[in-house]
Amino acid sequence: MQLSAQELPQSSAVTQFLKFNLSSDMTALLPVRQLVAVLKIEAAKITAIPHLSPWVMGVYNWRGEVLWIVDTSHLLGVSSWQQQAMLATRYDILLLEKLSVETTERCFLGLWVRQVEGIELLSLDSIQSPAAVSESLVPFLRGYWLNPAGDMLSLLDGPAIFDRMSA
Repeated sequence: MQLSAQELPQSSAVTQFLKFNLSSDMTALLPVRQLVAVLKIEAAKITAIPHLSPWVMGVYNWRGEVLWIVDTSHLLGVSSWQQQAMLATRYDILLLEKLSVETTERCFLGLWVRQVEGIELLSLDSIQSPAAVSESLVPFLRGYWLNPAGDMLSLLDGPAIFDRMSA
């Protein structure tokens, strides 16, 4: 008897992850199912809001809605986009989505990343505990994955990033 994908144990599931750089020495992953889109936004169209957390870059008008743009590197304690001396006129923004269980309302958040690299297919069995990474990252991680070259890729937890925004 052959099992359908729905009947396979969760641990053997292969999941799609978007791979991206947060800094020159940190590559991360987010589950594709948590993302709505990858946007290229002109830097001049992000409106800075004074007196907010330093990791909030500002807001952007996305389809008539206010989209908060977060410096993901700074939020995670890696570095800020300003420290990376970026002269780019356009930014890569990951559009993260969270569904509210109570109201079934959809919430969106823009995550600035240095560069989008592509899609990785990973078995959930290959994800390791986040205990071996920086303590500042742990609240935002589901774990990490070592690629065949031995590079560590941090698996981010989208809902944890949303929770930080509401804190």
